[in-house]
Amino acid sequence: MSSLSENEIAQQNPSLYNSLHPLLRVIPTELNGYLEKVACKVSVPGTKTQAHCYFITLDGNRRPRVKDFARFIADKIADFAIPRSEIERALKEAQDKNSVAPIARLNKKANKLFTTLPNSGEGGEVLLSLLAEAFIEIPQIFTKMVLKTNSEMHVHGSDGIHAGVNNDGHLALYWGESKLYKNANSAIKSCFNSLAPFLLDTGGSDSNQERDLQLMRDGLSLPDPALLNALKHYLDPDDPMFKKMEYRGLCLVGFDSDSYPTSPNSKEIQEVKNAIEEVFMQSKEKIHEHVTDKKIESFTIEVFCLPFPSVEEFRMAFRKELGLAK
Repeated sequence: MSSLSENEIAQQNPSLYNSLHPLLRVIPTELNGYLEKVACKVSVPGTKTQAHCYFITLDGNRRPRVKDFARFIADKIADFAIPRSEIERALKEAQDKNSVAPIARLNKKANKLFTTLPNSGEGGEVLLSLLAEAFIEIPQIFTKMVLKTNSEMHVHGSDGIHAGVNNDGHLALYWGESKLYKNANSAIKSCFNSLAPFLLDTGGSDSNQERDLQLMRDGLSLPDPALLNALKHYLDPDDPMFKKMEYRGLCLVGFDSDSYPTSPNSKEIQEVKNAIEEVFMQSKEKIHEHVTDKKIESFTIEVFCLPFPSVEEFRMAFRKELGLAK
């Protein structure tokens, strides 16, 4: 089936589309100061996968803005980790009381939800959500962060769940996976190893999707009651709407790249972009290899490739912004 334009998709089910679209909390221009585009919506041959590539921009002295980018992402953690209905209540309370205290409490709560484990990849999970909302316009509809009863425990399952509308006008549920590794191939391989079961399992109580679907059925929290009701119909295996829901994949693969300058004023941004274009072409080949190896080439998958000067440097900068590292 050929893909439809955004306007054509909206016309298939204007009610669902028009209810989901206002949930977007990130616009592309917000990222213009931090990311440079290399390529977007590049088809991976023989699959229904599209690849996108961005890299961290340079400052006026031609240095990668890694720490500034980490700060920007850290400022967004409440949007990622706190249910929308709770955010709506806090915003209303802040307006009623003419005080930012309710918002400050949410930010503090979100910060506490992040793990204190040194190898946490949750900076990548937030980043994936931002990229999906900004560049594909699919809002995150559910977060499992609030289900943590112990800040040392990771939440298992998908890294984030986003929603869109498919060509038939029904719910497209995107299972998110983010992997930030030193090596590009390792990140890509691990990402599709994690994603494949969410796409391939065909149901039943032991399916990879079942736990997350159950969590959504019980804990989905949205400010729009009509949208909430519609989504719950799609998420209920006993409802006829369930069979019309389409599973899709959403991936972020971050990895180290030597394309960036290692000293001030040593490389121009176009030089960096040219080098990363080569990196992206190699990554696209690996994406094709692992998508076909996992036999998920018939599923719609969006993959963001983001080379870093150092994944570890980004991770530590993100944790420092959250007060989790010195």
